[in-house]
Amino acid sequence: SIAHEVRNPLGSIRGTAEILKDNFRPGDRNHEFFEILIKETARLNRVVEDFLRLAKPKPAIISDCDILKELENVITLVSAEARHRKVHLEIKPASLPIILGDREKLRQAFLNLILNGLQATPPGGRIMISVSSADKDADGAEMVLIEFADTGMGIPVGEIDKIFEPFFTTKEEGTGLGLATTKKIVEKHGGRIEVESESGHGAVFRIFLPVYV
Repeated sequence: SIAHEVRNPLGSIRGTAEILKDNFRPGDRNHEFFEILIKETARLNRVVEDFLRLAKPKPAIISDCDILKELENVITLVSAEARHRKVHLEIKPASLPIILGDREKLRQAFLNLILNGLQATPPGGRIMISVSSADKDADGAEMVLIEFADTGMGIPVGEIDKIFEPFFTTKEEGTGLGLATTKKIVEKHGGRIEVESESGHGAVFRIFLPVYV
């Protein structure tokens, strides 16, 4: 309820700022101030949206899901950002069974991990995404593994246990909700997420998902 109460006046603030900005020409300091106001209200709105997705996610829409196809869709979506950051994105395809899952939510989970890797990887680095069949879980369910490996700065030992906690972030403009949301999505699908990293030597995120949930 609080998140909704914050979001509604944010829309009014942004709309008013956009109208007032038109009274000044580009280059005018007031024009610049209104642009900052619009940018910051948009950032705050993203925080609210992230919180709403975490606190009250939409009902899952379960259907047949081609993991490789969904990954390729996400890579297409972030390809421009990767080129801008001069980070090479590569996917190793493999033959996988069709799983049951919510395509939109899984795309969100994959997108969060890839964006996280892009932000952590310096120019000239790379993110490798691979998919494969994994060992069955404790209940005997067939599993698939999606691995995201980057050549970024890695995660300090003292932070690995905290990265999936809501609101924990080391980024200046981060909300600390991306990885928490990803973990929640994966667990709602009956899967699990693991991370392996060494400071200065990149990170590897592994998502294990059951073929049927």
